[in-house]
Amino acid sequence: MIDIKLNGQKEVEAMLTAFPKQASRAVETALDYTAREIWVGVKEEMRKVFAAPTAWTMRSPAYEKTRNHNMMARVFYTEPERMADHYLTPQVEGGPRKFKGFERALGNTMMVPGKGVKLDRYGNVSAGLIRQVLSVLGKAEMTPGYMANKTDRSAKKNKKERDFVFLPQRHGRLYPGVYQRYQTGAGFGAKTKRTFADQSRTYQKGRKRGRFASVIRARGLRPILIAGRQRAAIKPLLDFYGVAHRIYNQRFEPMFWSNLNRFLAR
Repeated sequence: MIDIKLNGQKEVEAMLTAFPKQASRAVETALDYTAREIWVGVKEEMRKVFAAPTAWTMRSPAYEKTRNHNMMARVFYTEPERMADHYLTPQVEGGPRKFKGFERALGNTMMVPGKGVKLDRYGNVSAGLIRQVLSVLGKAEMTPGYMANKTDRSAKKNKKERDFVFLPQRHGRLYPGVYQRYQTGAGFGAKTKRTFADQSRTYQKGRKRGRFASVIRARGLRPILIAGRQRAAIKPLLDFYGVAHRIYNQRFEPMFWSNLNRFLAR
């Protein structure tokens, strides 16, 4: 966040003394205009430094005009719900990024997409898949706003493959993270169909001999979310304050004098 106000401009301050009414209006108009220009400039800078920023991220910058003759405008990032600090703060000021909601539900573990997950057009794991993972793992209620843990009843209604496991520690060659079980089909052909035989949802159909069908435990694990570097420092990419100061120095005074001359001519 940056507050935009007069900063030692002696000629402007002299006009406020000589023509208090007109100069005050000119200052407020110039501050409002400059705040909007900084808002536009920050969004343009975000498109340059971020690879495929989401629409949500691009809507984060906001500006506030002067109020009640307070001679101050603001440009800031709106804070998403359930987050103490904005997730873009480390991109501006550095330091470790904040845990995302689902990462807090998974024991405060920083996660990165695994090779087995399909990313959306912005390069992120979809919110729908995140909700499915938390639901299957019984951790949906740990994320504020959701009451969607998987139950026996919901499993019968939803026949899609939603079998996830969470490994909090390394297990053999498997790194900590979230994996999705899938049928291997080993010995049964590629078209072996998946079925659930008990509450663990980890079985699939085997060969059928007469009236009896054997079952095997699904052994394939597809990496969905893998634990990354924990609390690693982020190198700032967005020069938020630099953009703000540059635009303020370029736009404020010309706009002030233009408006003052217009108000004095009335």
